[in-house]
Amino acid sequence: MDQYNIYLFVLLFATLGDLLIPIIIALKYPGYDHFIDTISALGTKISPVQKYQCWNLILVGILFIVFAIGQSLAFEQIKWSHTLYILGIILFGSGTIIAGFFPEDPRGTNETASGKIHGIASGIGFMFLILNPLWALWIDGLMDLRIVNLIFLIFAASSFTLFLLSEKKKTGFLKYTGLFQRINLIILYGNIIMNYIWLNTMNN
Repeated sequence: MDQYNIYLFVLLFATLGDLLIPIIIALKYPGYDHFIDTISALGTKISPVQKYQCWNLILVGILFIVFAIGQSLAFEQIKWSHTLYILGIILFGSGTIIAGFFPEDPRGTNETASGKIHGIASGIGFMFLILNPLWALWIDGLMDLRIVNLIFLIFAASSFTLFLLSEKKKTGFLKYTGLFQRINLIILYGNIIMNYIWLNTMNN
């Protein structure tokens, strides 16, 4: 297996681990709703699957940081846009690891230090990864995907905004916090997978 495929598998394991593992472990969490509850809700102190979700977040974060190495190797040169792109992946992975060590507070309870750290770490990670389609506009190897990356940027920012607006809503369209979070993740992960595959296709 060549270097490209190794890092591609690392990326796929990271993304699928963040999206599919919560679906599996949620089967042991009665009343959990994937459309309303966030993924982090699986890791709160009242969750019967807390340790599984926390360890999953830590593993997913480590895999993203490992993938960042592969992403850097896919670039033929490293300029400011490449650096920010790689940094976005590293900070997202780091935020995910920190979020695993500091679980979120259960919905409706008073905020603790752990919950605050969880929110800040994951929030920073999300925001930096959302900017990756923007930095991609200045990366030479991705010039043919500029319009596609711009569309990804708009969708990523829009879904993240809906996610933020919905966090304290319990009724109406904005109550689907879990759905908005998952849509946002699918967009973000789809973008970095697309760009990584494109870069390696162009280089070979």
